[in-house]
Amino acid sequence: MTVIHSADFAREKQSLAGEVDVSALSRLHDQLADREGRLAWRLAGGVDRLARPVLHLAVSGELHLVCQRCLKAMTWPVAVQTELTQFLDEATLDEAEAQDEDLEGILVDAALDVEALVEEEVLLAVPFAPRHDACGGTTATATMADEPNPSAGKADKPNPFAVLATLKTRKAED
Repeated sequence: MTVIHSADFAREKQSLAGEVDVSALSRLHDQLADREGRLAWRLAGGVDRLARPVLHLAVSGELHLVCQRCLKAMTWPVAVQTELTQFLDEATLDEAEAQDEDLEGILVDAALDVEALVEEEVLLAVPFAPRHDACGGTTATATMADEPNPSAGKADKPNPFAVLATLKTRKAED
């Protein structure tokens, strides 16, 4: 476990890098097909244009998630890049986030667990319903970000309302 004082780390422009086993990220376990692999991370400190302490976090690697369409394992590339601006209190954080909707803020932490931060950012990045681009035996091409295609497979099924349409046209002829 790597612990830092987040504001001091940022102001001193320090940096750290490391790896974490996927099996150690317990909050991710229920979303994984297996717990194999490692994620690489790099954390760098700095200050923004308003002299606020900032942490730059990058996480990369692969996770094996469960496809929500076919329920088989799928490889999902992790590529997290985030900038976390630090604040001393919740009120200042809330005010800054209200003024800048793209701002990602955290409170200054004298004992910030870096691996827990990595796990939190990966949790936020994992898709809600991951899906293969095309599952085995299907022709669906939806991706993780796509909505389900309601017209997929319509050519195979007759329209159940077609009979009603013929009744309507017969009534109009009478």
